[in-house]
Amino acid sequence: MGLTLISLAANGIMASQPLGEFYVFIYGLDPERFLSVETLSDQARKDLAWPTVYTAIGGALFAVGGTQLLVYYSVWIFQAINQRMRVHLIDQLLAQSLSYHATAQTGDAIYRVYQDTAMVTAIIRYVFLEPFMFIGRYVGGLVIVAAFSPTLALILLVTALPMTYLGRKFSSPLRLKFRSARERNAALTSWIQESVQGIRVIKASGAETERTSEFDKRSHDAFDAAFDSRVSLNVLGILAFVTVAVSMLALQAIAATYTLQDAATFARDLLLAFGFAVWNFGTFSAATSRTSDGFVSLRSIMALWGRAQDMAIGLNRVFSVLDLEPDIVDAENAKPMPALSRSVSFQHVNFGYIDGQTVLHDVNFTASIGSITAIVGPTGTGKSTLMSLLLRLADPDQGCITVDGTDIRDFTVNSLRHGISIATQENILFSESVLNNILYAAPNATRQDAIEAARVVCAHDFIEALPQGYDTALGERAVKLSSGQRQRLVLARAIVRDTPILILDEPTAALDAQTEHDVLANIQVWSEGRCVFLITHRLSTIRQADEVIYLRQGTVLAQGHHDALLALDSGAYKDFVAAETGKGV
Repeated sequence: MGLTLISLAANGIMASQPLGEFYVFIYGLDPERFLSVETLSDQARKDLAWPTVYTAIGGALFAVGGTQLLVYYSVWIFQAINQRMRVHLIDQLLAQSLSYHATAQTGDAIYRVYQDTAMVTAIIRYVFLEPFMFIGRYVGGLVIVAAFSPTLALILLVTALPMTYLGRKFSSPLRLKFRSARERNAALTSWIQESVQGIRVIKASGAETERTSEFDKRSHDAFDAAFDSRVSLNVLGILAFVTVAVSMLALQAIAATYTLQDAATFARDLLLAFGFAVWNFGTFSAATSRTSDGFVSLRSIMALWGRAQDMAIGLNRVFSVLDLEPDIVDAENAKPMPALSRSVSFQHVNFGYIDGQTVLHDVNFTASIGSITAIVGPTGTGKSTLMSLLLRLADPDQGCITVDGTDIRDFTVNSLRHGISIATQENILFSESVLNNILYAAPNATRQDAIEAARVVCAHDFIEALPQGYDTALGERAVKLSSGQRQRLVLARAIVRDTPILILDEPTAALDAQTEHDVLANIQVWSEGRCVFLITHRLSTIRQADEVIYLRQGTVLAQGHHDALLALDSGAYKDFVAAETGKGV
């Protein structure tokens, strides 16, 4: 359509030159007036005005309409791809064991999900789709220009050689700089996440100024890395522009010389039908517009190539997660875990998050159905890790964990975890209602089930006192509730699942003595026919356990009932209790 408009307007209306057979045919013009004449009459030139206008309007409508449809479709399909990629990435991250997450940064994972995944659709758009369009325009322009003059086409073709060299020269440095920029921004995201989570500690310590200063430093580091990469990308763009500009000046100079000489076009017989038999203003405009398209395409390809280095780094960070094989998978003949009937047993369990650094050493004990087992010991001795192994958040390096004599690795992961409830030490709650928080891990439970669970953990009364009762929205991190109230909601969330195995990690750390006594008494009644594990430091909690497992440095040093262990003349557990109470026993 561009060539048609140039020929009609420049050669026909402006230069009064006869049109080619192509235009006479498609517009239904009189050959006697528009083809078989030396020059067009004034009336014939006026008569070409409306076909030119119609062609311009038709081309504009087609281009605008087609472009809008393409934009709509591309936005929809690219967002769908990006959405699926993010979901798949989250699925992969959640599938990894604790050994992976022990060394991974939370902010880095967030940055990969929100920023790096966008590079997938960017790669599709800017590396696979748009380059083909630009290459098509370049090759198309090359063919058309060759019909006008092989010399001009040769200049356009040769210009691609220095552009290719520039691309190869800048690729590796750009990738290194873009990787540094992404890693520093990911680290900054982790730092921000830690600052928001620890806002209470920061304010209580009066460390706002120091934290702000540290953010300023880290932010500048990330900015410097990003700025350095963008400067290199712009240098590549400037060099590409200079290369194209020199070639363009040479080409236009040659085309202007042909026009001044009224030289014949190279493919005269072919171009005669379009009115470009000799070099004139119309021919010059048509040829240089095609060469301009070709040069612009080369520059665009080079710009995309530079951006592709950044996209490749982002894509690499995404695929480094997608290519991970989950450590915890179902065995080939895994079966659903049946109802608990006898016991849970740890047999010669050894485990370490990092090779060569063992956390648990030869752990052996059995928890019978209907019992409450307290896992106690100094901080960092492996108590929570032990329960994580029961959940198959990681697998033992040696030994096994059995339920009713069957290795838990013989059960499907889903059925095992559906048979275990856990109340975490972090007391994580969501900004939804109290009811939705309690029912979070039990979607099939009812409102009445949630109320009964709240009664077990002595939370019903304070929930009823809230403005909307169980329908009260907690807000972000439930900051309007006390620590003890938040802890009881987390306990209710675990209770409402009604599973045969219950793990309570420091379940009464934020409770007063009377509430603690009432909650544990209710849990003792509720736990009939179940196995309950308590991870705790509080002696008042330990005393209500049927069995105490004392861990130190990952090894079981004592096990038995609290009173029986204290009755021993000496021992590690007795020393532990003495240290906890601050006096001899």
